[in-house]
Amino acid sequence: MKSSAGMVAAIDAAVGFYEQPPTETIDVETAWGEVEVTGDDWADVFSAVGGRTVHNEARDELWDALADVLTVKIQTTTGADVAAERVRAEVGADPELKAAIGRAWPLLDPTETVADLWAVPAYLRLCAPWLTAEQAALLRRPEGTAFTTADLPLLDTARRRLGDPEAARQRQRRLVEIGEQRRVRARVVDELIAGDDGEGLVTMLRSEDIDGVLVDETGMAASDADPLAGPFAHIVVDEAQDLTDAQWQMLLARCPSRSFTIVGDRAQARSGFPETWEERLQRVGVGALRRTTLTVNYRTPIEVMEVARPGILEALPGVAVPESIRATGVPVSFRAMSDQAAVLADWAEANEEGTACVIGAPQFPGDHRVASLSPSAAKGLEFDLVVLVDPAQFGADVAGAVDRYVAMTRTTSQLVVLSPDSGGPSRSIGSRRPGR
Repeated sequence: MKSSAGMVAAIDAAVGFYEQPPTETIDVETAWGEVEVTGDDWADVFSAVGGRTVHNEARDELWDALADVLTVKIQTTTGADVAAERVRAEVGADPELKAAIGRAWPLLDPTETVADLWAVPAYLRLCAPWLTAEQAALLRRPEGTAFTTADLPLLDTARRRLGDPEAARQRQRRLVEIGEQRRVRARVVDELIAGDDGEGLVTMLRSEDIDGVLVDETGMAASDADPLAGPFAHIVVDEAQDLTDAQWQMLLARCPSRSFTIVGDRAQARSGFPETWEERLQRVGVGALRRTTLTVNYRTPIEVMEVARPGILEALPGVAVPESIRATGVPVSFRAMSDQAAVLADWAEANEEGTACVIGAPQFPGDHRVASLSPSAAKGLEFDLVVLVDPAQFGADVAGAVDRYVAMTRTTSQLVVLSPDSGGPSRSIGSRRPGR
């Protein structure tokens, strides 16, 4: 459920919950007199910001829109020719206004927002009303529970939708500082002019044009951009068969051109892959595509593919399994699990160079030439020797068949399969017994 595109949309609803205009009327004291902010004024201010903005950054836009509304009111009621920037600086420190905006449009943290979805049932029902009670219960997590890989696309969506709350706080603090500088400047100017004849150069201090000289507005630059946020003109995606709909939304958000090079193997999809590539990519939003199928396996020896192919085709009928074109003359070896140390020692003695990998024995420490990995961690890698420990441990479902297939096809030369008994390949590897 977390991997669906619908849950990505739920993040937008979760943020929208915290973007509701106040309804109460607030009286604001300014240098030009008291000004009233009504519920209708708040509605105008919030509508001026618009939907699907970067939430935390939009706080500045809210204050700007509010200053525009108040400026019009001040000009209408007093006739004063006052700039919106001065009004913004004047009202930016008003405690009642700050509290109202803080309640109606609070600064939000991406991780806390996603965590609240799983910890607060009513919040999840509000943001994802299509979920059944059973589905919502499955997503329930106590507050403080660690995030999982499935949460990452949702955290990414929340981060892009919310922006950096600390950067927004820094900008707001700086605006308050600038407002205070303006008030000090106005007080000093009034005192200087009071001691002047009104005709001297000191009256120039009334000009808005020299505000930048007397008021330091440096330090207002935006925070550094995230180099991984995009947009990108083109993205290359490897192991695309494992991407969920939510993960595809992460990529699509970063590539408005929809220009991708996508590499994937349905035979290595642990969660299954019932669709065609065209169906999958059109459904997630990639659009039209030009497909090229790799039919030749340059890495895995023929001897290994003879063992690996039957099991994956039994679990995933119809997937494209490329034909190996290279034979090594070394058949797959089936040994007892107790032979693991001897297998590795014999290989190291016979091969001064090269790398090996033990897959399925997490307790094995490995060394500088021998890695110890899970099938998922080994995906995309290759080794001279692969030692597959107890292939039946990965289970009889699609994920188990894929794990075995991935593990066996990591070798470029030799595969050794270790089983609790040494009677030959288990049925979970393949239905055909290779030549010994």
